[in-house]
Amino acid sequence: MKRRLGKSPRIVGCVASEAALRRCARRAPADCDWIEVRLDLTGPCGGAWADLCAAAARRGRPVLLTIRSAREGGRWRGREAERTALYLHGLAAAAAIDVEIASPAFGLVAAAARRRGVAVVGSFHDFRAVPAAARLAAVEARGRALGADVVKIAARVRNAADLARLFAWPAQATGPICVLGMGAKGAISRVALPAAGSCLAYGALETATAPGQLGCRDLAKELARWGVRPRGDRT
Repeated sequence: MKRRLGKSPRIVGCVASEAALRRCARRAPADCDWIEVRLDLTGPCGGAWADLCAAAARRGRPVLLTIRSAREGGRWRGREAERTALYLHGLAAAAAIDVEIASPAFGLVAAAARRRGVAVVGSFHDFRAVPAAARLAAVEARGRALGADVVKIAARVRNAADLARLFAWPAQATGPICVLGMGAKGAISRVALPAAGSCLAYGALETATAPGQLGCRDLAKELARWGVRPRGDRT
């Protein structure tokens, strides 16, 4: 993933349904550089999910595979061993995977991904507030130690202090970082944090998958409007 990020932040379009994934397999969506296939939301698509991911990649949209645990806001409530097996199977079609840093399987899945040249996003979510700086530093350090190429921190913004902590973090990070604020008060961070060094910007292709998430088209327009990246840039 690092070699494909380019100088501008990459827009990741979130795929949240089987119908959306099937559309991406037929035709590349506009206004995003990658697609995030949320397998916990799309379901297995009758067993065709990996083939659909591969087809979408051939359309020019690399796949970031995510199977988000219910513990961090997703809908996966099955066994961890089963989720791990799905991640390992998906390595053949994905260009990157997103696994929670707190997951017991993170190290195993990250090591398997790196052996195959698949990038690893180690993620952390807090739906209550933005953690203290020391906690953020500990999360990042653990993610990098376990093999994350990009550390992603998503947290609910309650007030100005929360927002300020998020904006300070890209400059303090020790490697590629994705930082975003959730909720109404964090909406500005979806556009402004990419200007501050966050390397991924997430947008919805249809239904938002996180509080405060913009649609890909609106996100692309706003990033272009503020000079964060040229309109239509996919370098």
